[in-house]
Amino acid sequence: MGNHIFRTTININKMKQIWLVLLIAVGSLVGCRQKEHGAFIISGKILNAEKEKIYLQELPYEGKNPIVLDSATLKESGLFELRGMAREEGLYRIFLEKSQRDILLVNDKNNIKVLMDIKNYRNYEVTGSPASVALKDLFEKYRTADSALYVSFMALDSLQKGNSNDSILTVAKLQRDKQIEGLNSLVKQFIQQSPSPASRYYALGMAQRSMSLDELRSLAIASADKFKEHSGLAYIKKVLSPDAAAQAPATNSGYALMNQPAPEISLPDPSGKTITLSSLKGKYVLVDFWASWCKPCREENPNVVAAYQQFKDKNFTILGVSLDADRDSWLKAIEKDKLNWTHVSDLKEWETPMVELYQFNGIPFNVLVDPSGKIIGSSLRGEALSAKLAEVLK
Repeated sequence: MGNHIFRTTININKMKQIWLVLLIAVGSLVGCRQKEHGAFIISGKILNAEKEKIYLQELPYEGKNPIVLDSATLKESGLFELRGMAREEGLYRIFLEKSQRDILLVNDKNNIKVLMDIKNYRNYEVTGSPASVALKDLFEKYRTADSALYVSFMALDSLQKGNSNDSILTVAKLQRDKQIEGLNSLVKQFIQQSPSPASRYYALGMAQRSMSLDELRSLAIASADKFKEHSGLAYIKKVLSPDAAAQAPATNSGYALMNQPAPEISLPDPSGKTITLSSLKGKYVLVDFWASWCKPCREENPNVVAAYQQFKDKNFTILGVSLDADRDSWLKAIEKDKLNWTHVSDLKEWETPMVELYQFNGIPFNVLVDPSGKIIGSSLRGEALSAKLAEVLK
């Protein structure tokens, strides 16, 4: 699984993956083996989003595109009602098209109520779905712990840059490690105690950020064995098996946008000039999502630099897309890591629309775009990146 900084805000995208909804499952062998959850309704009120389009989407497990189950236009009052059909408990979201806000939900019950104000979207309310409420509580606790951990990483980075003595660095590292342990304990306890298989699946995705692979695999196996007929947990158990990791294709063909046209990127570079991905059409482009505060990203940068140096004269370039919020930190990281290619950022961290467009929830993350503008690879790191570039840039 490797080191990875995972997005932990409520704006959910990819690790939130579930099995396909069966609108008609009567008579299928799989349907006979699994609990029939059937029809469910999600209704409620969205304030300050009058006449905006709202969708109910299912989030497939295997990296497939979200499936739209229902849609509506919000009334002036903000009221809405959406309906879905499912064969098992899964992960869903209601998604607002214009404001690009969403809420993660679990269909553990068949009549779920939502109340949200677009101007204060993180403080939404869910009733009628204990699993959805529990996930929201987990998000809030995780965000608090994650923010404290981020501060510790930044402080440690400053101490290392300032050549602080060993005793001070040791104390800082111990504090960081204790916070990581607390973060892991929070998610582990949730996974072990949750009565919701879909919620366990999502929490396992969150755990990838800082938990060891052995511990993550143990939790996945225990969850899949407890909910033997849940396809999502069976899938993640299979993905986390040692054999699956060894045989995973370098192109990550399960990525939802694989072999699709790359979504347009139009963001300012450090000088303020707007750079578009389409302006690089005709070249192979590695779109590299990273941030100065992301330790795994910084550790991966030498591999990206090496690949750039090796292939930059073979119709290849890199477009770095930063999820930073602080401009100075972004520019200093570019200089320090010697990232001598084009960089852009809207300095919105996880609020950047790029997260939704490219459907990722952790960094470092990248996609390889061919000269026609089609995505031909994703999540290429280390030797996998060099191997893929050598394959296409013969």
